[in-house]
Amino acid sequence: MGVPPPRAPLANASALLRVRYAPQELRVEVAPAAPAIEGREVTLSCRAAANPPPHGYRWTHNGRPLPHGEAQLRLAPVRPRHAGTYGCEATNAVGTAASDGLLLDVRYAPQDLRLEASPPAPAIEGREVTLSCRGAANPPPHSYLWTLDGQLLLHGEAQLRLASVQTHNAGTYRCEATNAVGTAASEGLFLDVYYPPRGASLQALSPLPALSGTRVTLRCAVGPARPPALPAVLWLRDGRPDPAAPPGPTWAFAAAPERAGTYSCEARNAAGAARSPPLPLDVWVPPQAVRVEQRPGGPVAAGEPVGLRCAWGGARPPVAAVAWLKDGRPLPAAGPHLRLPPARPPDAGAYVCEARNAAGAARSPPALLQVLYGPRQVELVPEPGPVVPEAADVSLRCRAAAWPRPGAFEWFRDGRPLGRGPGDLWVLRAVGAQASGRYRCRATNAVASADSPDVPITVYYSTATILRRTFLGLGVGLGSLLLLGALGCCLRRRWRRVAADEEPVVEPPGTFFLRNKKPRTPGSAVGPADATLSYSSLLFPPGRPAGTGARLRGDAVVYSVLKRGQGDAKAAEGPDYENVGRGDGRGDGDGDGDGDGDGEGTLLYAALALSPPGTPRGRGGDAGDAEDAVEYVALRH
Repeated sequence: MGVPPPRAPLANASALLRVRYAPQELRVEVAPAAPAIEGREVTLSCRAAANPPPHGYRWTHNGRPLPHGEAQLRLAPVRPRHAGTYGCEATNAVGTAASDGLLLDVRYAPQDLRLEASPPAPAIEGREVTLSCRGAANPPPHSYLWTLDGQLLLHGEAQLRLASVQTHNAGTYRCEATNAVGTAASEGLFLDVYYPPRGASLQALSPLPALSGTRVTLRCAVGPARPPALPAVLWLRDGRPDPAAPPGPTWAFAAAPERAGTYSCEARNAAGAARSPPLPLDVWVPPQAVRVEQRPGGPVAAGEPVGLRCAWGGARPPVAAVAWLKDGRPLPAAGPHLRLPPARPPDAGAYVCEARNAAGAARSPPALLQVLYGPRQVELVPEPGPVVPEAADVSLRCRAAAWPRPGAFEWFRDGRPLGRGPGDLWVLRAVGAQASGRYRCRATNAVASADSPDVPITVYYSTATILRRTFLGLGVGLGSLLLLGALGCCLRRRWRRVAADEEPVVEPPGTFFLRNKKPRTPGSAVGPADATLSYSSLLFPPGRPAGTGARLRGDAVVYSVLKRGQGDAKAAEGPDYENVGRGDGRGDGDGDGDGDGDGEGTLLYAALALSPPGTPRGRGGDAGDAEDAVEYVALRH
């Protein structure tokens, strides 16, 4: 057996189908898994399926945008303030999608632990005083530890109730709270029981620096005093009493830039007074009066450079980041300046800048950037379409992209203007077949003019018109056939009369042709008289008098004979020429014709001058001959 020949390889082909789609199945993942522990590193990742991959991300924390645009948000170290709901948005060339919120639980040991006395110190001996240990913790503390002047108290609750305070209860109280993460201790709270003020301290019960608009609470703590201090507490700002301050040891107010300063409190009793150390209060303010400034201002022609600047009023601390949005969508640009060298039509829109500092963010009102450009993508759209029946209305709508919008439109058919107007619609009423042609429109604004491509419009006949023209054509055809039949009958009768009268074929009035009936023998002598005939006259056939019968019909020659002057022998021999039809080529029936002449005695043509139509003709004698005589004849051999 032979080895089979190798088979030719089969061709194969493969095609990769790439489907582009917006981000989907968006989710936020946290690593390590929640709950997060304060002080450790936590990474939030924005995961999504998208093609092409997302090129931009936007993070939110409790609904507020974060100044972060990457796929991962790293919190190192994580703090209690980072707790809350996180969401992300991913954007690619196809679209944008947002994830569901992810609750980040940050576990932290008790912090900002503080003691609160109710009623506030100084205490009056014998009255009830409740000390409360308050602070932030996640999870909540599960145990408390109380001390008085460093001595451990047998009490494990968040509140320490002194039913009847005594002088020995005076001292510094502290609490210590413990949860699953850790333990924290509060600052000492001195309980004064009728003791002259030994000191005073000012405590901020809310975080400092304060954000503008938040509530600030200050507390004045006074050292032991016996007897008790005066009931009033004097609050001071920048070293001067503040008339707006309350008389009690706690002062709460709304943070505002004008409330910033250095605070202190002063407590008095019969033994004296004590003033707390100054506490600086800094109020943070988000950027104020944010606005977009354009240079140069007003509408800008396409191709010219233009710059946008984000400006703002006061901000504390200073602005750290500026973001830009166009028509509500973030731009990749950052910083207070946005330059467009040069401006293009797609750059037109409403621009907003967002200034951000540690206190928050503020956006400017939209600033409209207008880019002027002439009409583009001019298009003529016929309605209901390019093919319409006659008697229908055709609407020609001229569409164009331009700014400012076109204020004038012109319409043309086959290059000829139809009209001009401010609107983009031109209506052809009850069109006919003559309205068919190539239409175009011209859009004009303050910058330039532009024409649309030609659009052919065809108007076809209606059924009624087709039937009417069909019947008219049939009528014209039948009439033509009847006319041709009648003309044929007339021509046949005339031909019969001509044949009966033996009349020759005559050319149109004014011209006839003669032929040599007897060609000359080659080599025969030709006299001078044979070379040129200077004059000739028409003679009627023998036997027909000049004045008998109808010789002429109109101006046609009925019969004529041309003779040479060679005597009786030539006359007996018969005429040399006769009139024949143009291009006839036949003789007189004996088969000796020679066409239109051979150059040796054959008459090539003769010109006759006949009497004009309407001239009276006589019937006999010389008058008739004079009317139909040849005035001049030229012959060529």
